[in-house]
Amino acid sequence: MDEDNIFKKINSKALKLYDLEKELSIDSNDATNIRLNYLGNKFGFDTSKFSDNCIDFNKAVNRNIENSIGSVKIPLGYAGDIKVNGIYAKSLYPILMATTEGKLVAGVSRGINIVDLNGGVSTKVLSDGMTRDILVDAYNIDNAFIVKNFIESNEGNNFLVKAFSENTSHGKMNSVKVFQIGKLLHIRFNAFTGSAMGMNMITIASKHAIDSLIDRFKSDSIELKIISESGNMCSDKKPSYINFLEGRGVSITAEAIISEKTLNKFGISSRSIERLNRLKNLEGSAMAGSNGFNGHVANILAAMYIAYGQDVAQIVEGSQAIVEAESTEKGLYISILMPSIEVGTYGGGTSLESQKEALKMIGLYGSNDYKGITRLAFAEVICSVALAGELNLLMVEAANQLSSSHGSLNRK
Repeated sequence: MDEDNIFKKINSKALKLYDLEKELSIDSNDATNIRLNYLGNKFGFDTSKFSDNCIDFNKAVNRNIENSIGSVKIPLGYAGDIKVNGIYAKSLYPILMATTEGKLVAGVSRGINIVDLNGGVSTKVLSDGMTRDILVDAYNIDNAFIVKNFIESNEGNNFLVKAFSENTSHGKMNSVKVFQIGKLLHIRFNAFTGSAMGMNMITIASKHAIDSLIDRFKSDSIELKIISESGNMCSDKKPSYINFLEGRGVSITAEAIISEKTLNKFGISSRSIERLNRLKNLEGSAMAGSNGFNGHVANILAAMYIAYGQDVAQIVEGSQAIVEAESTEKGLYISILMPSIEVGTYGGGTSLESQKEALKMIGLYGSNDYKGITRLAFAEVICSVALAGELNLLMVEAANQLSSSHGSLNRK
C-alpha cells in the first residue's frame, strides 16, 4: 500500500497511527517514517528536521517511546575531563552535556578546570537504594496496626525479603518502612538495583511481595487490598523531604579545596564565596521555602541526564542538594550533598546508541555489572560535576559578572 492510500485510511480512522506496525506488518523504523510523513503532510512542516538514523526504533518503541515519528536534536557539548577521587570513580572522566542553554557548558568547563588544578573532587557514597511505596488498605485501624507490626518484626522483614527476591534476579530488598494513616498503610520498599536505575524492577518485585503478604494474612482473616502500586511516598519525580533526609537512589557528598591564589586570579576570595553561599544558597533558599539549597544543580543534571540516557524528570529529586562553602587556611572549602541521584548505566535510555556510546566513553556502561559499580561510579561523577558547576556560578556571582558572563566568559 502506498503512502497516499495509507494516509486516506488514517484520515478515515480505519487505521490508527499507533497500529501501523501491526496492521501493515512493517517494522517500527518504517512505521516511524510513515507517521512522520503523515504529520508533515497534514500540518505542513519540514519532516527532515525530525528524521534521525542514529535511533533503531525497532529497539526503542515500547521501551523508550510510543507512536514514534523521529527525534529532536539537542546540541551536545564537551565540558572537559574532571578528576574524581571517589570510592568507585577514581580517574579523569570526559564530560558531555546536552543543552540549549548558552554558556552552561563553558561555565561548567571553567569549574572543572579550577577543581582539577586544585586536586580534583573527593566523593563518598553515603547510601544506595531505590524506593517504591505500595499503598494498602487494611479496612480498619486494628488490622492495619497488626500488619504494620508484622512488617516491622524480624519475621515480617524476612518474609518480604524472600517474596521480593522471588520476582527479581538482580534486585535485592534493603529495607522496608511502614507509615500508617488510619486503615491505610504506606509500605515503602528500599532496594539495591544492580547497574539499572531500577524503577520497573523494584515496582514489580514490591508488588509481588505485597501480593504474598495479602495471601499470608488471609489465613488470619485479615483482608488487604492494594490501592496503588505507587503511593507517592516513594517519592518519584516530586520534591520531598523524605528523599532529602533518607535518600533515594544514590546519596553522595563531595568536596574540593580551592586555593586562595586561584580565587585571587579572578578578583575574589574564599571569604567572599563563603558569604555569598550563606546569603544566597542557604538564607535565600530558606526564605523562598526551597527544597534545594544550591544555585543551579538542576542545570547540570538535565544536561548530563540527556547526554547519558537518564530519566530527565528525576532531576526534580536530584536537584534537592545543599552546597556548603567555608573560608579556611588552605583556601575555599566547598562541598555538596546530593541525597537523590537516581541513575542507571544499563537499561532504559542507556540502550539508545548515542547515550550508550557516551557511557562507554567514560568507561561506565553497565552491561553485566550486577554489583552496580558502574552506576555508583557514574553517580560520583555527576556529583563532582555538579560541585564544579556550583563553584563556577558562585565565583561568577561573587565577582558580579553574572549578567556579563552571558555575553562572554572570563576563563583565566
